[in-house]
Amino acid sequence: MIRSTLRKSSLRLPSLSPSAFRFSTVMPGSSEQKEEMNPYALARDTSVSVKDMRVLLATQDVFRHIKVTPVTACLGGEITGVNLAEKLSDDVIEEIWAAFLLFGVIFVREQHLTPAQQVALAKRFGEVDRHPIVKGLEDYPDVLEIVREAGAPTNFGESWHSDNSYMPEPSLGSILHAVEVPPVGNDTMFSCAYGAYEDLSPKMQDILDGLKAVHTAGIAFNPATVSGGSFENPEAKMKYVKSQELESQSVHPVVRTHPETGRKALFVNSMFTPRIEGMSEAESKPILDYLHSQVGQPHLTCRYRWKSGDVAMWDNRCLQHVAIGDNSSHRRIMRRVTLKGDKPF
Repeated sequence: MIRSTLRKSSLRLPSLSPSAFRFSTVMPGSSEQKEEMNPYALARDTSVSVKDMRVLLATQDVFRHIKVTPVTACLGGEITGVNLAEKLSDDVIEEIWAAFLLFGVIFVREQHLTPAQQVALAKRFGEVDRHPIVKGLEDYPDVLEIVREAGAPTNFGESWHSDNSYMPEPSLGSILHAVEVPPVGNDTMFSCAYGAYEDLSPKMQDILDGLKAVHTAGIAFNPATVSGGSFENPEAKMKYVKSQELESQSVHPVVRTHPETGRKALFVNSMFTPRIEGMSEAESKPILDYLHSQVGQPHLTCRYRWKSGDVAMWDNRCLQHVAIGDNSSHRRIMRRVTLKGDKPF
């Protein structure tokens, strides 16, 4: 794991000026200097909106070892030129992480990873986070196999959410691998929580900056109503455990500050956030309903159409996602590994 040192050293970084975007290198065999953009400086500059920063990335080549093509103006980048099944060099891993910070979610097509390779890849970026409720694969308990059989009425994750936000230290990021997907449909949508916050009026931002919200798994994973898996059926493809997280609650800021980029992002979601701290659910509902409506705004989203073998890696600290269950005629199998995070501030 090479990411932990950078994460610890980059907490609460100040905004950087545009002049910090560039650095000079000397090309091998030449005394001529070449000016290049610094992707980490771009990720950490908060003086421009996240959209303006990502639009800039569409016109600038800021990477040496990988190629990243933006998916939309607000978030998402598709990486080419890497094989995630191989042991990648530290330089390539660093650039993948930089792309992760810059784009919020990154996609790599046609990878076909084994569970062992997916776990090994995740450990290059941080410590793996085991799900407290959903059982992982028998031989690889850190890998969730998310299965929707043909004919199943619902899909796992069919409302906007940030993975495991109900934990005291929510998952930093997730790596999802498509094992079997239908010929059409069952895409995943992602939404930029930076942009959702930046779109708010300054007055609304001031109000939210002082609020905290309660997160719980007890509603989404209620044994009486849960879908996508089972607490009781030993034959179910996805098996749930009645852990303490079903009863416990965590309190996080409504607006969290990203520990690596310094940007602010909305951090409430319709799956795990029932109320504002100090308010009843009825009092919280108008505020939360408005914030939830911001998340799905089309200009803040990207929609990814899966093919077998594709890999997506997203930052739970600054975006939300939702599984679209529009095709119940075909089976869908995905494998997910998450990375440990830290306490939101």
